[in-house]
Amino acid sequence: MKSEAVHVHRHITAKATDPTFIEEVMKMRGGENVLDCIQCGVCAGSCHARFAMDYSPMQIIKMIHLGIKRPVLESSTIWICASCYSCATRCPHGIDIPALMSGLKNMAMANNVPCAIETKPKFHKAFVEILRKYGRMHEPQLQVKLLNKTSPKELFRNASLGMRLWKKGKVKLQPSKLENSAAIEAIFENALKEEKQK
Repeated sequence: MKSEAVHVHRHITAKATDPTFIEEVMKMRGGENVLDCIQCGVCAGSCHARFAMDYSPMQIIKMIHLGIKRPVLESSTIWICASCYSCATRCPHGIDIPALMSGLKNMAMANNVPCAIETKPKFHKAFVEILRKYGRMHEPQLQVKLLNKTSPKELFRNASLGMRLWKKGKVKLQPSKLENSAAIEAIFENALKEEKQK
């Protein structure tokens, strides 16, 4: 069965817009030249995940132009973006759409905007926590953070799968840490400082 995007049609009123939203977006990485968008549709046509999104990347950028903050931050598009860079490499104005989507995710989490796909923000937070701690991904720990711990069936199924993968040498139970993990921590600290200065 082919999944179809759900399109939400809303009337735009002055009450629904936030004139400071475009300024916020332009301060984040990927949003610097968002006003250069000419709505050509190349990003929407290049997007491999478009079928699952509620709005195309082009529509998200237009909504940013119009100051429609809440629907942008609530949209599934910002979470479904695979950061494959098909859109960014083809954009005639060089808009870094994957970086923009990532910034919008961070903005949504900072503003406590609920996501229609519950696991997406959890995955985003867990992924960054593990990467920051070890300097690399440790899949078993990511899986544990995302598990529904109130479901015995899900716990048993995942434990069983984990043991089979461990026996075959596909996963390690103990995470390995990069030798120079302090450098990774410094990168995160610098990024946070830059974000606060904007």
